[in-house]
Amino acid sequence: MKPLIDTEPSANGNVPGIKSGKRRNPFNTQRLKEEKERRQKKRARLIVRNISYKSTDETLREHFGQWGTLEDVQILKRGDGKLVGCAFVQYETINQATKAIAHANGKEMLGRKVFVDWAIGKDEYAAKHLKDDEPADKKPKVELKEETGDEENGVGSADEDEDEEKPEMEIGDEVGNDSVAEHDDDDEEEEEDDEAEADDGSDDDEKKDKKELKAKLENLKQEKHISNDVQQGCTVFIKNVPFDAEDADLRKVCRKFGVVNYAIINRESVSGHSKGTAFVKFKAKESADLCLQAGTEFTLLNDVLDPHPALSRDEIKTKQTKDSKDDAGKDSRNLYLAREGLIMANSKAADGVSASDMARRHELEQVKTQVLKNLNRFVSRNRLSIHNLPLNYDNEKLKQMATSYTGFRPHECRVMREQKVTPEHPQGKSKGFGFLSFDTHQRALAALRKLNNNPTIFGTQHRPIVAFSIEDRAVHRIKEKRNERSKQNNPTYKSKLEQRKERREQQRKGQKPTKPTTIAPQNDNKVKLQKHIKKLEASRAAKAEGKKQQQQMASDVQGDYVGTAAKPGTSLRMRSKKKIMEQASEHMKRVKTEKRKQKNKKIRETHLAERKANNRPKQGRKNEKDDLRPLINKYKNMISGNEGGGGVTGGGKVKKPKRTKWFTD
Repeated sequence: MKPLIDTEPSANGNVPGIKSGKRRNPFNTQRLKEEKERRQKKRARLIVRNISYKSTDETLREHFGQWGTLEDVQILKRGDGKLVGCAFVQYETINQATKAIAHANGKEMLGRKVFVDWAIGKDEYAAKHLKDDEPADKKPKVELKEETGDEENGVGSADEDEDEEKPEMEIGDEVGNDSVAEHDDDDEEEEEDDEAEADDGSDDDEKKDKKELKAKLENLKQEKHISNDVQQGCTVFIKNVPFDAEDADLRKVCRKFGVVNYAIINRESVSGHSKGTAFVKFKAKESADLCLQAGTEFTLLNDVLDPHPALSRDEIKTKQTKDSKDDAGKDSRNLYLAREGLIMANSKAADGVSASDMARRHELEQVKTQVLKNLNRFVSRNRLSIHNLPLNYDNEKLKQMATSYTGFRPHECRVMREQKVTPEHPQGKSKGFGFLSFDTHQRALAALRKLNNNPTIFGTQHRPIVAFSIEDRAVHRIKEKRNERSKQNNPTYKSKLEQRKERREQQRKGQKPTKPTTIAPQNDNKVKLQKHIKKLEASRAAKAEGKKQQQQMASDVQGDYVGTAAKPGTSLRMRSKKKIMEQASEHMKRVKTEKRKQKNKKIRETHLAERKANNRPKQGRKNEKDDLRPLINKYKNMISGNEGGGGVTGGGKVKKPKRTKWFTD
């Protein structure tokens, strides 16, 4: 055998005299080589910011293909599919990339100014921005803007669709531009995951982007938003806004005058319908002035808008006080009482009202609006009209019902009837409505608030509809003349008139008017005089307390079922037919949902009852006793014992006969 030579390799593959080490893997070298080439190519990678939201891979390839051959184009998107506003462009060589930066940076692409720069890795981007960090006190306050990124850079957009993006999109654009560089990594530690980080769909990057978004939004919430005051003239109040318009439509129309901070349409608190007015706040006063100077060209949904300068709350209060003073005493028709007891569709008062009752209310309201168009009609202060009466009600029953539920005795109770007389209805068939009259307005108001929509009078599905009656002025004058004639025919009234004339003549001459002769107590008896004075004081105090109680009852009687309470001095704002139809549809939806809920509740109750019936506790089995079995056994024994002809004597035991081996049962 030959001895081992030093130059021969050993069994382990290690050469003697050389330090033992791992053999280089050829596949690993190939991988490292590919990664090195890929990193060199990454140096020719560019980031393009502020791209149009209409841009695609083809448009980017056409635009950036002018300065070299493109290997890859990536447009970053959010989770919902919307564009972030930036993209990555990969060239073959660095010279082509530098040429693209020189020619494309700051130039327009699809009507927007584009900014091109080198794409850098996460660590390099973070190291750069650490130096730029400053304390929160020194940083300028950030304000939300409603314009897209191109307006921030001073260049207007060519397409209006791009300007319709919301402020949230702009925040997302800025974050997307900051986070774009994070997708690109040049470090050797993360070489294998570099392509995954450049892709927008990776989970880690999405989480980091969301965290950054939340942090920026929290900072924006913490910082106080400094808004322009109304006194600076930046806010505009717009009238004649279409009822179908939305906030976005109004904002889009107002943007042609300048930068808009917000545009809000005023809506009803209960129903949510538009009031036909809106507030628009501009960033600059010049744009607000342009909006105020706009003429018939300022339209929205084919309706010309009417802009006015917005007023502060103090100015509105002073204007309202002036208007109330000017309008004092002008409401001779008592039009504010027409809205007393009105029930809105989505209010608490409409809860439990049947669809037929609400339809009847809407019909009466529509008739009321048509009747009040006549200027000779006015709303009575002491007379009420009550609808939805049962057909068996007469004047006496109506009076009893009114006195029992209100506590006041009306001096007029009348149920309106047809003139046709039949055997079934000798007085005429009832029309289903009537009238109630009271001495004072306070009593009439308290009676309305106690009777209107009260579910305890006729039932929950058939409630009374009470309102102040509408009178004709000509008919009212005829009634007054009739009353005057009756008074003149009264002899006591004539004597009173003569006494009044004598007082007036004495006042004209300067003499003290003589008081009418009344039976007075004797002056010599002081005790009787004191008693009389006390009685007079007590009666006056009782009258004053009664008036206060009536006023309190009129003001305090306001339950959940009564409806709206009208205030004096308010202008008449009866609802149009369109609004009444909308209210009717809203109430029908509410009634249907309530019926569905009640039906589902009954079904649940029946199911629960069935489950309780099925889930009864198991009862133990009863041991049934067979009373005939012992008697049968007894007779069997007797029969088997008497087979040999012997009789049974006594109550002793019966001897069984011996059985042979051949015996079988």
